[in-house]
Parts: sequence; C-alpha cells; structure tokens
Amino acid sequence: MTLHLYFGKKYLITILTTFIIMVLITFLVDLVEHSRRFSSSVNFKSIFFLTSLNVSKSIYEIIDLIILISSISFFISISKTSELIIVRGAGRSVYKTLLAPFIVGLLVGIMLIALLNPLVASTSKSYLNMKEHLIKGDRAVFSVGSEGLWLRQRDNAKQSVIRATLANVDASILYGVTIISLDEKGSVFRRIEAESANILKNSWRLNQVKIWPIKKGINSEKNSVFFEKFLMESDITKEDITEKIGESHMVSIWNLPSYIAQLKAVGLSVRKYEVRFHSELSHPIFLAAMMLVGCAFTMKKITGTRQGLAIILSTLIGFGFFYVRNLAELLAEGNQLNLIAATWIPAISSILISLGLILHMEDG
Repeated sequence: MTLHLYFGKKYLITILTTFIIMVLITFLVDLVEHSRRFSSSVNFKSIFFLTSLNVSKSIYEIIDLIILISSISFFISISKTSELIIVRGAGRSVYKTLLAPFIVGLLVGIMLIALLNPLVASTSKSYLNMKEHLIKGDRAVFSVGSEGLWLRQRDNAKQSVIRATLANVDASILYGVTIISLDEKGSVFRRIEAESANILKNSWRLNQVKIWPIKKGINSEKNSVFFEKFLMESDITKEDITEKIGESHMVSIWNLPSYIAQLKAVGLSVRKYEVRFHSELSHPIFLAAMMLVGCAFTMKKITGTRQGLAIILSTLIGFGFFYVRNLAELLAEGNQLNLIAATWIPAISSILISLGLILHMEDG
C-alpha cells in the first residue's frame, strides 16, 4: 500500500508539473498569435484577456499529449534512480507498480471532465463574445431553448429579435418565424410572423407573411398587411447558425444531454453533439491508455540513443492512437461509423494494445 501511494503521488506531481509548464508555453504562444492578429485593432490589455480566456480550450485540446509526456518523464525518472529495479528485486511484480499510476490517470481524466470541461465551455463562450465585440462590433446572437431557436441581429442602431420553432437540418429554412423589430430607442415598432423563411445571401425570403405595425395611437390589427412573399434584409446566413450552434466544445458535458434534446426539438442535426458526449465519457479511459503507452518503452533502465529511441517510439504510438481516435470520431459525425464503436472502441483498444506492448517488453 505504501508503494502504491508513493508511486501514485510521484506520478501526480509529474502530471501537475507538466501541466503547469504546458499552460505557460501555450499561453505565451497564444499571446504572440493574438498579438500578431489583433494588435492593429485592440490594445494589449484586451489581447491579454482574450488569450487568458482561450488558454483553457488550448490546454484541453492537448491534454492527451500532457499525460503522455508526464508518463514518459515519470517512468524515465524512476528507471534512472533504479526504483523499478529495487521493486523487482524485492519480489514485487512490475505490473502491480503500474496500478497506482493507472488509477491516477483515470482519476485525473474524470476530474478533467468534471471540472475543466465546464470551464472550457464557459471561457470559450466568453472568448467568442469578447472577440466579436472588440474586433467585429455587435453581431447576431444565437441560442437554442425549449421554445425554439432564438436569434438577434443589429442593423446600425436598430435590431431585431427572431424566433423560429423549427429548422431543417442545414438551417437553410426556418419554420414558424416571429420577428420583433426595435427602433433606435429600443421600442418595438413592428411584428412579423411568417410560415417559413428561406435564408439567402444578405436576405431572408419570408413565406405567408403577416406584418403588424406597432405605434402609439394606431390599431395594429386593423393596419396589418399580408404578403405571399416578403424579402427582408439580413446579415444572418445559414452558415452563421450552423457554425455558432455547431461549436460543441462551447457546451458543458453536464448540459449536453438537455442541449441535444433541445436541438432535436428544433430539428437541427445533433450527431456532432452525440459524438462529443460519448467522446468525453470515454476520455478518461483514453488518458489511462496514454499513461500505459508512455511506460511501455521507458520502464527499463536504458541510456544514450536507446533512451531517445524509446521516447520517440512511445510518442509516435501515442500520436497514432490520438489520430485514429479523431478519425473515428470524424467518421461518426458523418454517419460513416457507429456512434458507440467510434467513441469507445479506440479508447479501450488503446489500453489493450498498450498492455500487449508492456507484456512483450517485460516478458517477451
């Protein structure tokens, strides 16, 4: 038990150290990139804040690499100090030595999903909103709720609030459309209801439209007009809707099930979100596999070029697992692979392959 605690604590410290180093490196790289892209339009304080908001997403994207590097560093360090040789000499199986780091890897993965994933979702939304406000000015706002799809667009000083009860899969047609138009003072001056809206470039074509003018002293119903077709200028495109709603990393794993249900009710495609949900659930298993890959070639005491070769092999295999997992998820998003098979099999098979490599290196 004491040995388990010792190796588990040492591996956890290695993960935290690697994590902090990677956060600093990622922050500096992001800061340089944001400065290069936005220095002409915003000040350094805003760039620094933008980078701070984006760093959690950047770290979350490379968390597999962090675990792999931590594992390689950990097992090289205990090999150099001959701790594994001492454990073997005491008659203890090397596989029992792997138990503590494996459990730590699983627990770290669970903690990342439970805590870091919601943080990434929150900061990603704040990052996008702030970037558009600072660089592009006010633009359309999108949200999906139990009552349908909600949009807001601003045209100079005027703005419109739009609600649609349903949409087709690619968001090129909205159904049950209601548009409330507000003037420069924020007062409602027009209400539009349409059976459907075809989203075109720089405009919407509304079908079966009724328009009520809203003004003090007039009867809105009496002055309402009906059109078979009505063309309305709008800078909201179907790409805007699908891209903004399609950012699955902007939804916390805790909110994904309800969000998927809301998207299904509206009529939009939910495949990307379902893949993301199962991918996050299987992520701790994949992180544990990264730990096993890191130790497969570095557990034995090796020096010189052989050590460098062991590190390269571990890294290449880890990247191989990572790309196979990403490829499977992309195929699942395109309905080319079964959802469960694409998200769970790569994680489980990565562990089995890693265990096979360890058995071969130790007993082969």
